[in-house]
Amino acid sequence: MIRLRKITDKSNGLKGDKNKKRNRGTKSDNSVWRGYFRDKHFQRVFIAAVTVILAFLIVLNGATPKRYRLTLGEKSNYDIHAPRDIVNTVKTEENAKKAAAEVTPDMKEIRNASIEVINSVVSLKSLIEKSQKDYKAALASIGTSTDSEYEKLAQKGLEKASAALVEGMGELGITLRNVQVEYLISEASEEDISNFEDVLRGLVSEVMKKDITDDNLKERTTELKNRVEDSNLKEELKDVALTASNYVLKPNRTINEELTEAKRNAAYNDPKNVEIIKKGQRILSVDDTVTKDKLKVLEDLNLLETKSKFDFTLAGGILVILVLLSLLVILYMNNFCKKVFYNRSHLILLSIVIILTLLAAVAVHEYSTLIIPIFIATMLISILLDLRLALVVNIILTIAISLMIGSDDKFVYMALITGSFSAFIVSKANQRNKLSFAGTVVAALNVLVITAINIINKSAWDVSLREGIIVLINGIASMLITNWMLPFMESTFNIITPLRLLELANPNQPLLKKLLMEAPGTYHHSLMVGNLAEAGTEAIGGNALLARVGAYFHDIGKLKRPSFFIENQMGENPHDKMTPNLSALVIISHARDGYEMAKKYKIPLAIRDIILQHHGTTLVAYFYHKAKQCEKMGNIAEENFRYDGVKPASREAAVVMLADSVEAAVRSMTDKTEGKIEGLVRKIIKDKLDDGQLDHCSLTLKDLDTISKAFVKTFGGFFHGREEYPDIKDTADRLKSQDSGEYNGNFEKQVSEKQNITRQ
Repeated sequence: MIRLRKITDKSNGLKGDKNKKRNRGTKSDNSVWRGYFRDKHFQRVFIAAVTVILAFLIVLNGATPKRYRLTLGEKSNYDIHAPRDIVNTVKTEENAKKAAAEVTPDMKEIRNASIEVINSVVSLKSLIEKSQKDYKAALASIGTSTDSEYEKLAQKGLEKASAALVEGMGELGITLRNVQVEYLISEASEEDISNFEDVLRGLVSEVMKKDITDDNLKERTTELKNRVEDSNLKEELKDVALTASNYVLKPNRTINEELTEAKRNAAYNDPKNVEIIKKGQRILSVDDTVTKDKLKVLEDLNLLETKSKFDFTLAGGILVILVLLSLLVILYMNNFCKKVFYNRSHLILLSIVIILTLLAAVAVHEYSTLIIPIFIATMLISILLDLRLALVVNIILTIAISLMIGSDDKFVYMALITGSFSAFIVSKANQRNKLSFAGTVVAALNVLVITAINIINKSAWDVSLREGIIVLINGIASMLITNWMLPFMESTFNIITPLRLLELANPNQPLLKKLLMEAPGTYHHSLMVGNLAEAGTEAIGGNALLARVGAYFHDIGKLKRPSFFIENQMGENPHDKMTPNLSALVIISHARDGYEMAKKYKIPLAIRDIILQHHGTTLVAYFYHKAKQCEKMGNIAEENFRYDGVKPASREAAVVMLADSVEAAVRSMTDKTEGKIEGLVRKIIKDKLDDGQLDHCSLTLKDLDTISKAFVKTFGGFFHGREEYPDIKDTADRLKSQDSGEYNGNFEKQVSEKQNITRQ
């Protein structure tokens, strides 16, 4: 039993090892996939692939025409227009066959035909004369006999002569009645036969001078008979001639089959036979009967539900174009717009804007291509991302949408011209009312472009008026939609625009208003820092508005404990009753507190970063040195007295850090001369540089020198000299002479030291 238990335990252990290995493999696979999705290069490829696939499906859906359920002979319930030029194959085939049938055959002469016909007439005369001679010979050989016997023998001779004549005429292709044959043999004189031959030969010769073919042989025979009727022959001979006329004529011309076939082929293949239905031309109207040719046209256009099939050539062509356009955008961003290219949220925003624009185009292009709101994408990208990128995307979207709508020159001109203008118009807009004005300008440009194109095309005035109204509405609606979408885009993707920054800089902004009411000293300090930060950032070509607004919010963390900061104190200082460690902890916490407070109030990420980074890992020197002077504290760790924030990662955050330190220090100076201010400013900037606080931003030494000059110039405006009024000056002198202890040098020195620290 013990052995069995050991074996069981061993097997369980093996199973456990296998399960562990299996779980380890699963975790490894999951970690691999997580690694892929965390890789920024993979993320960019994934976003691009999803965008191309969605764009392909949307454009293909828009380019694929609507299908209809129709059958031959029924009434149409639709107005159907051709989405492209199409050949009406049924009508074209009918036209070709008709043209080939109408070709006049090419004729060639039948040599000796007339001679043969004349010879047949002459041969007929010879046969008649021979038959007469045979008949006369038969009569002569009868001799003397009774009348009845004579008649019998004569009749027998006549029959024999008639048979010989009929046989001879049969070889000539002539058939006469028995009565006519007997008349020619027994009753017609030689003169009659000679006259018969002369007249018939003459008439035949006249007719044979004309073209006689198999097709008009009957007509020529009728003509010959008419001529015989008009001749001077005896009635009996005329009757014989009429009968012979049915047989003596022969075609003297025949069809040249090779040449005629070539002509017929040429007529059959004549391009004039091709019946083309132009793009936009109506194929069927409501209540029209569905004919065979219209049904075939709809089938060729793949517009019939029962005959629908996937158009692989259309799909392949669209996919190739979209992939090339996507590569063009990627190459452009990688070379000229790296900030967007390497920012995941920006790429997602770009993708969403493109997809939404294509969806809008699919939704409205069947009503009118001129109402497609392509300007929304251009304006959003110009405001939120980059002006140059907006121009490129405008071109790309114009090409992509044209794949859906075909070669609509009016839309293409409007999109390229007005779309490019709209990107420039809104790029500098820093107020909502300026965006509204931009919408008016875009609408006016639309009308101008469409009117110019209609003038070129010599369109009717009512067409120009109708299309002008459409594009006017398009321009205004595009701006209204852009204005509506901007706040959502800004908050969702943490993008700050000048419009958003100006809204945040409004004193009525809830957080700033709270700062003004609860910490007025900090509010005033933030305004001063904002002026300095704006001047310094503008001097180095940074985002000056972002720096100013970031400075306004950089100390909002002090709202949690406003009385612990000297600028908000009206009475005693709480730090006098606290240990240096606790005081430092309170001071240090305001950066993190400000970040969380800004997050709660949905302040954009860029400004929250400035709040978190505006002190970096700076040492709270006042309380650090105070702690070192306290014997009870023992060894003091410098790390405990440094801010636990992040060093500035942007130029704007770095300038706010410098402006914050400089403003507090300069304000605490007693002698604010330009030289001393400049010396203090440069010293503070050098201390920050030496302390490594500027290691993570892209500021150069030249930038720091430019910033210091901008600070000094701004301070010149703050602390410029002002002549005191006489009564105020006298009052000040009396207060100083009183030496009440409330305004002396030692107190001023203490306040200056504390302000320099606790304002941090």
